[in-house]
Amino acid sequence: MIARVKSLISGYDRRLWVLFFTQMIVAAGFGAAMPFISLYFYRVLGVSMGVVGTIMLVSAAVSATGRIIGGELTDRLGRRPLIAVTLGVRAVLFMGMAGLVYVKANYLVLALVFLLVRFAGAISQPALSAMVADIVPAARRVEAFGVLRIGGNAGWAIGPALGGFLISISYSLLFLLTAAATAIGMFLILMFTTESIQARETARFALRQVLAAGKDVKFLLFCLFSLLLFLVMGQFASTLSVFVTTIIGITDVQLGFLYTLNGIVVVLLQWPAARIARRIGIRRALIAGSLFFAGGYFSVGLAHSYAILLAIMVVITTGEVLFSPSATTAVANMSPPDRTGRYMGFFGLAESMGWSAGPFIGGFLFDAFARTPVIMWGTIAGLGLIAAAGFAVTGDRRPGIDRPVDSLYTGRHDDEAKGDSSERE
Repeated sequence: MIARVKSLISGYDRRLWVLFFTQMIVAAGFGAAMPFISLYFYRVLGVSMGVVGTIMLVSAAVSATGRIIGGELTDRLGRRPLIAVTLGVRAVLFMGMAGLVYVKANYLVLALVFLLVRFAGAISQPALSAMVADIVPAARRVEAFGVLRIGGNAGWAIGPALGGFLISISYSLLFLLTAAATAIGMFLILMFTTESIQARETARFALRQVLAAGKDVKFLLFCLFSLLLFLVMGQFASTLSVFVTTIIGITDVQLGFLYTLNGIVVVLLQWPAARIARRIGIRRALIAGSLFFAGGYFSVGLAHSYAILLAIMVVITTGEVLFSPSATTAVANMSPPDRTGRYMGFFGLAESMGWSAGPFIGGFLFDAFARTPVIMWGTIAGLGLIAAAGFAVTGDRRPGIDRPVDSLYTGRHDDEAKGDSSERE
């Protein structure tokens, strides 16, 4: 067992492990606050769920803009400086949120700072993904992205449970904790990573370049179907938390442990799921993940006890561990070697819009159908089924989702693009 762990650690660039610990620490702080932001607006400030959903919708445009800008900046300025600067900015913004919550500022002011947090975080995401794509061979990307998610979700397993206890003292403590964790992440990046990009984009920036990845029709279709699934995933930290506490009636502490279970299951299942995705192919992993999401969220409409909610969280999380690293790997595979940041940024457009527009849709469904939950959650689950069907009909054997596009540039064969048998168990 020890030998296998040593082999795993030595098998990857050291920078991957720095990113792993950075993600874990930052996610622990962010996870303590994120599930309770919607509850703060709804319970403490008296904002309706429709308005909360609207705030999240506005953040979609902000996050999408940040992802696109981040994708371009990471190809021009480099991965490391962009990650470090955005972490520093977010630490300051979280401290500002703690102060605003302490004085119970108007919800519009708090929402504005929240949007700035989303913008800064969105800028850094393409750089994180691009650095992993830079330092890991194509055949092992799905596993490497899985490792990164294990780090983030190990932190997520701690954060919500801690947050559930902290809000009994003060909501502002949540954001102070998040600020401290984010600052530690910035320190790790500055002290223990080096730049990974080999050749920076030197062409003069033009607005048309930002959306150039959308001209790749196959990639555009992939992003559109991913958007549908991100709308489903967007219910996770907003609509779901309000529904299970106000309609089903679980406590805040139980809610915290529900989200903690999500993090624990990711830590336990992400590596096996990544290995499975590599064996069955990225496209099939995307389909399976979509179906698990659809089944899990539909089941929320039938749930009536905390025990059932715990089982449903396991189903939803299974979808997550299959879909998320596979989707990021698909983007890396479809992007030309010198445009990885741009493709990651464009994919981030779909992700940001889904995660933010999802609560908007969920908020209005909650206001209209909270007392008929099968309709509410059935509508949300239907989006997951459409996404699964889309991934099923758009995949093929050409360079793309399953086979890296950079094989066209290096002349590798299919077996080399997928990884040789010596790397499989």
